[in-house]
Amino acid sequence: MDDKVQFYRQQIIDLRKKLAEVERRRSQYEHSVPTEVWQELADISHSLDLAEGELIRINQETAAELNNLRDEIVATLAQYNHWRAQMLAIEKLFLVNILRPGYSLKQAIRRREYLDQEYWRMRAAIESGGYSSLEELEADIRRVLAHGQSAFEADERSFLDEQLQETTLREIPKKINLDELVDEFEKEALLREFKRVVLPAVHPDTSDTPEEVFNTVFETYEQQDYLLMEAYIVEYRGEIEPDPENDPLETQDRLAKTQAEYHRLSGRLERRVAYLKKELTPQELEDPIKVENELRGQRQELLERIQAETERIFNLNEKIEGLVQLYREHYPGAIDEQ
Repeated sequence: MDDKVQFYRQQIIDLRKKLAEVERRRSQYEHSVPTEVWQELADISHSLDLAEGELIRINQETAAELNNLRDEIVATLAQYNHWRAQMLAIEKLFLVNILRPGYSLKQAIRRREYLDQEYWRMRAAIESGGYSSLEELEADIRRVLAHGQSAFEADERSFLDEQLQETTLREIPKKINLDELVDEFEKEALLREFKRVVLPAVHPDTSDTPEEVFNTVFETYEQQDYLLMEAYIVEYRGEIEPDPENDPLETQDRLAKTQAEYHRLSGRLERRVAYLKKELTPQELEDPIKVENELRGQRQELLERIQAETERIFNLNEKIEGLVQLYREHYPGAIDEQ
């Protein structure tokens, strides 16, 4: 605690004790109170007024500093939302232009490699007498073509399965920020305050807040992001305006607690922004339009490669179906056996 604040706090406490003692002595006189008692009462009251006035002035200065810190928190929160929105936009572009077509290409390559491998397996079996009849070969061909058709689909479920498999256990701890761990009691208190202060201030039914702002804030609530929820509470609670009529000691206690909370929140929020910006490349930070154009260009390259693989797969299907003719050429009697 600041030495000046501590000085005036202690002075107020001491003067209040003295004032109470003098009041007690004054009450013992039924009629005529000695002049010196009145004088002592007046002197102590005057000194107490001065000390309380100084603490009120300090409290007002502290409140002004807190409001400046609040402005910084609100600005940092807005900066975080800006970079977060940009990251989400880039992630969406990457998903649409790279991840999904990339996965389609990967599945096409897997299908082509499977069909190629099965073609040479069946061809070798024909040449070595591995099939006892043409029907056995035809059944094998149907199985291979059906598996190639269905097992390598680039559908949503298989895409998500692969994404999950590529998340290793070593990567999971990186997503945990120890600065943001909150105990259950604090969580409940934050949720209550968020619902009391923030949601009515941004909800379309109770405010004129733009829909995109409400969606951003409500997403924070749905994701139970306690750091951002705390920042929104500070923003929508508004500026601190201490009432000079209130007990300056109680006001100073509340301000000191709020000051500590704001400084902790500011530091945690700045670390969150720094962590987020570290996830973005310099080009994503400086020229997102260029990044978008590059992603679209890479998508076109992927689509061309997918088309090339599709043509190779079509040719392999034809080659596999043509194995029936190869079998007939190797075993002319197989036609007569049918």
